[in-house]
Amino acid sequence: MEENWILRNRKYKALAERLHVDPLLAKIIANRVEPEEAEDFWNKDAPLENPFLMADMEVAVTLILAHIEVHSKIKIIGDYDVDGISSAAILYRGLTGLGADVSVRIPSRMEDGYGIHKGMIQDCQGEGVRLILTCDNGIREFEAAAYAREVGLDLVITDHHEITPDENGADVLPAADAILNPHRQDCAYPYKQLCGAGVAFKLMEALYERQKQDKRQLENLLGLAALATICDVCPLLGENRRIVYRGLEQLNTNPITGIRALMQQGDIGRMDVYTCGYVIGPMLNSGGRLERQDKYIDILIKDEAEKAAELAKDLFELNRKRQALTEEGIQAGVAQMETQLADDMVKVVYLPEIHESIAGLIAGKLKERYCRPVFVLTKAESGVKGSGRSIPGYSMFEEMQKVKDVFTKFGGHPMAAGLSMEETRVEEFRRRINEVSTLSQEACVPCVYIDAAYPTSHVSIGLVKALDELGPYGTGNPRPIFAEKGVELRQCRIMGKNRSVARVSFVKDGEPAEGVLFRLELLQRVILARYGPSVWRRLEQGEYMRDVITVDLCYQAGIHEYKGETSAQITITNIR
Repeated sequence: MEENWILRNRKYKALAERLHVDPLLAKIIANRVEPEEAEDFWNKDAPLENPFLMADMEVAVTLILAHIEVHSKIKIIGDYDVDGISSAAILYRGLTGLGADVSVRIPSRMEDGYGIHKGMIQDCQGEGVRLILTCDNGIREFEAAAYAREVGLDLVITDHHEITPDENGADVLPAADAILNPHRQDCAYPYKQLCGAGVAFKLMEALYERQKQDKRQLENLLGLAALATICDVCPLLGENRRIVYRGLEQLNTNPITGIRALMQQGDIGRMDVYTCGYVIGPMLNSGGRLERQDKYIDILIKDEAEKAAELAKDLFELNRKRQALTEEGIQAGVAQMETQLADDMVKVVYLPEIHESIAGLIAGKLKERYCRPVFVLTKAESGVKGSGRSIPGYSMFEEMQKVKDVFTKFGGHPMAAGLSMEETRVEEFRRRINEVSTLSQEACVPCVYIDAAYPTSHVSIGLVKALDELGPYGTGNPRPIFAEKGVELRQCRIMGKNRSVARVSFVKDGEPAEGVLFRLELLQRVILARYGPSVWRRLEQGEYMRDVITVDLCYQAGIHEYKGETSAQITITNIR
């Protein structure tokens, strides 16, 4: 696939002097944040923001403490993804630590859908609940909030999703007693990109501060907030960066019982952004995708080792099943995209047999593979449901607004969306969403953003350790990408069960270096196009090449550990 390689070129020398850091690190920081944000980025040990700056925090704290004092029953209503269950666990653990009578409900994806609704309020009434706390949901649940007020139940909404505006752009808020959401226009809280668990954690901070409790009791909750921040793909900048940095430290020193059980099941020695996002997160999410998440919430809110181990094993097996189902769906989607959908700029893939909970996962994988906006639809109990994933330059929600009459329900934002429709209108949707699209071929060319041109021969353990100071890496703060032009290939040693990994030796200006390549097809495509099949066959066979075979490389620098030996490792990410 064609790529645009873009070398970031922000000014950084003054920043290096101001922060007293190596110019290369200053250049990377300048590529991540604005100059006025650089000190905050560099100082990840800075205190977290004052929770009482959040609109309605004072009201929420006063109301919750009043209910705790009279032993009211409190119900937490979360969501079925990692952010939703982590938020619920933070509230549950924090409130029980203050002596509250509290219980948790996690809605079923299939039966309840997203958010709080009237039936849940009625269930709370029947249980004698006096206060409802939502987490990771509620900001658009106008009917449920109005009903709670009508029947005399207090409601505190904690959420992080975008707020519905009226025709004048003003916030339209549900009729709750308190609404904690940093996106409120009247909210002075300085950091707006918290996840649901981040908002829940700020509420616990405020409650413990008001009660003059030792905030060190909240350290376990910070680990859950870090896990949710990573899994909800929030930017690892600003306060999120501090939450994740400290939360990962907590997860590695004293994880709660359930996280420890998941780590053992996933054979994880140390928690980092990758293991949170790609090992622990998918296991936790699988409970909400394929079964009822309320069956598994105890793994985060209880500290019973035997039960946690049992739940962790179940989640591990569920995730393996989810992976297999997702891979089947991806292959079916690829078949459609390369045949009947080949000429469409916007891909509408109808896979009636897949589980509706994995439609978004499949759409995301297809979007990454083809760099096109992708909707994946499947049959539901009533009609068709689907999820969309987009690319920069194509606002999915805005484009859906142009054909909104084909949907029975839809929602989303520029990069992702969900929808429901009648099955008879699937083909109409495919046709019309392409007819109204202004997406250009240029927008569908992926961009590779390079932090610095840096010689591969200079990569060392010292460099990698210096780069570690800029972590944790993730969304908004990607691991740095370096580039070197005109390297001469010498040898390609293919490895792995599927022969898809290679160790590539090369030389630049007489300096030898070696890198690992996890996608051999990147090199194969370039060599076949530029030098032909005979040269590729020689490389593939491991021949040491004395011909002049030059390519440009993008790479990342890391550490390789093997049999007690540690060395710097170059991981090749792109080739041209």
